[in-house]
Amino acid sequence: MPAASARGLIREIPLVSLATFLSAAFRHPSIVGAVAPSSRHLAACMIRAADLRDGQVVVEVGSGTGPVTRALAAIDRTFPRFALEPLPALAAATRRAAPGVEVIEAGAEHLGDLLAARGLGPADRIISSLPFAAWTEPRQQRVLEGLLAGLAADGRMVTFTYALSPLLASGRRVRRLLERSFARVVTTPVVWRNLPPAFVYVCDRAAQ
Repeated sequence: MPAASARGLIREIPLVSLATFLSAAFRHPSIVGAVAPSSRHLAACMIRAADLRDGQVVVEVGSGTGPVTRALAAIDRTFPRFALEPLPALAAATRRAAPGVEVIEAGAEHLGDLLAARGLGPADRIISSLPFAAWTEPRQQRVLEGLLAGLAADGRMVTFTYALSPLLASGRRVRRLLERSFARVVTTPVVWRNLPPAFVYVCDRAAQ
């Protein structure tokens, strides 16, 4: 990515969000697992890939500073039903970015229990910014099992990874895990206007 383009993407991020994100990434690199908040272009790609419909239970996991949460809330005040972010500083940033969205400071592996506690059925859509490729295989498996426990039998999960991920062993491991867990896994084109460039995995529990 040209330096000018990278600078432009950085300028799009509110300074308070960038400072909060960088502080959290420095303190908790294995939890954050990213170098910058998602761009509005990546957020838009994830939302298109999710194929949202009226009445769906939509949950966001790993909201970070809230760029995807804000974009979801702009579509409809019921999207998402709630967002999960385990780090308090990032959860507070999400609340600032998307006032009115319930932000729960909990890990994604607790999704099923959190839905049940709110009287909701399984999620129709999960929009994930979790850094699967930065985690160990046991943690990847544990978190994905928790997400699947809260996802409807015909549900869809979308999650992004960086464009270079398929070249790394950890990235290839994530792809295999997704393909074992879902009936259908496809990818979007690379979103170049993100830092770093990224693409989205579109994961369906039922064959289309």
